[in-house]
Amino acid sequence: MRKIIFIFLFSFITSQIGFSQNVKIKSVLFVGNSYTAVNDLPNWVRLVGASQGDTFEVTSFAPGGRTFQGHSQDPQLLMLIQQRNYDAVVLQEQSQLPSFPTDQVETECYPFAKLLVDSIRDNNPFAKIVFYMTWGRKDGDAQNCQNWPPVCTFKGMNQLLRDRYIQMAKDNYTWVAPIGSIWRDIRDTTNINLYQGDGSHPSFEGTHLAALTIYQALFQKKINDNCFVGSLNQTNHNKIKNTATSVFNDSISNWNHDTCKVPMQFEYTIVKNLSGDSCVLTLNAVRKDPRADYHWFVKGTGNKYSKIGSGFSIDSFKTSKNSHFYLKVKNACGTDSSQQNFVFVSVKAIKKTTGLKCIQTTVGKEIVLPNKTKSETIQLIDIHGRIVDTKVNEANHLYNIPKVKSGMYYLFLNNNLAFKLLVE
Repeated sequence: MRKIIFIFLFSFITSQIGFSQNVKIKSVLFVGNSYTAVNDLPNWVRLVGASQGDTFEVTSFAPGGRTFQGHSQDPQLLMLIQQRNYDAVVLQEQSQLPSFPTDQVETECYPFAKLLVDSIRDNNPFAKIVFYMTWGRKDGDAQNCQNWPPVCTFKGMNQLLRDRYIQMAKDNYTWVAPIGSIWRDIRDTTNINLYQGDGSHPSFEGTHLAALTIYQALFQKKINDNCFVGSLNQTNHNKIKNTATSVFNDSISNWNHDTCKVPMQFEYTIVKNLSGDSCVLTLNAVRKDPRADYHWFVKGTGNKYSKIGSGFSIDSFKTSKNSHFYLKVKNACGTDSSQQNFVFVSVKAIKKTTGLKCIQTTVGKEIVLPNKTKSETIQLIDIHGRIVDTKVNEANHLYNIPKVKSGMYYLFLNNNLAFKLLVE
């Protein structure tokens, strides 16, 4: 399949508007492109907020056609993020990119969404981050339809955008403003025109829909009857407000993935094998949360834990077989922890450490499995979970270790973990 191409939009706006501050959310940064700039969405959100009793400053950085990748590499935006601790940031990707084929989205969208989130949290770990879910083109994406049929219709394109924005929120522990989902319901149930003449950009009604949804994502408040409506008539406002409130509140678990308790997980990697009983390894937190403090411990004599360091990782730590590591993380929500055993098994010392026999043959090293093991399937899996070798119905309970890179592996017998194996 040929690579999907973009339609680049050439409007540009960079504005900063100051107003009285709210205690909880005093400032909001909008990062996007023309879908953010058209009809001055940031100011529209501000006016909705003011009508609801919430006042805050808004800053907009929205060059036309800009992608997350472009934003993540823009010194002007990165300086803007660093200059101020924004209480909330709204992120909008280029209007077509998240609906493209999965492999393209995974390489051209997701990594740069994470870079932006990380940059924001590096500056203000507790900033509320909201992904601005956009909508499908009125008649689908005609330019890319031939090469990618799922975007040939509004419905197909809109569903892909919805799924990808939710995924970004899950991956980065943020909120998502479900504008595309509300857009779909308004299209299906009313005759309100949400589009400008190009079938892409929002009309005033479309911008109002986006503003109400973003406001709810920021404040989680019911919109009262005094709401700012802009140039809309009251009937259309009421239809949009009621639909937005219904979709947002009825499916809140789809939109809220913001948490200060990032799932705890860590892994270890062997740096150097010292002997059959000891080695040097590194410990790394798989999920890194800049809002939290990381502390590492190892169990010693008398089942007492000793602290071995702080931070996201521990480098070059000397340990012995059957060590027990403990990671303690403290954040605004309290304390969380994760722990696991490190089973160090050298091929040279299998008989000593596991009771299994290791013999040297003309074809290499072999493991003699216990007689009680009536193995039909044996799998060797590397530390990344990849299957590197599978054998069925091993004769005489022998397993020949294939030629693989040095490192730690897992041996499974009939889908059950038998032991960890260090291949030297």
